[in-house]
Amino acid sequence: MPTTELSTDDLRDIAERLTAEADALRVELAAAEAQMSALSADCDLDAGDASAKTAALESLRTDTERARTLLDRILTTLSRVGAPGFGRCTVCGGEIGRDRLLAVPHTDLCIDCARTGTDAGM
Repeated sequence: MPTTELSTDDLRDIAERLTAEADALRVELAAAEAQMSALSADCDLDAGDASAKTAALESLRTDTERARTLLDRILTTLSRVGAPGFGRCTVCGGEIGRDRLLAVPHTDLCIDCARTGTDAGM
């Protein structure tokens, strides 16, 4: 039977990976916000320009929202690494499992709840 307990090295690895991912998301967000500012400041020469700019801004907003949501989730997980309850499913309370946490360290669902589409917010 595979081990489900996280070692000190596992916890350190998870924290380092989450920190690196959070840093990368912050850079991505800063670049997207700069790009949105630049697009908003551009003059529209014709209706085609306006349409293209609107589409580009909407795409950037969607990407930015996704990145912010993921960053929030990562920061929440990072604050819980090593704390009691870390590695437990937020829906069923069961163990998430070492391999799953190492693969997706910001997950808060066990594989069974993730497969069924169960969400703690539902």
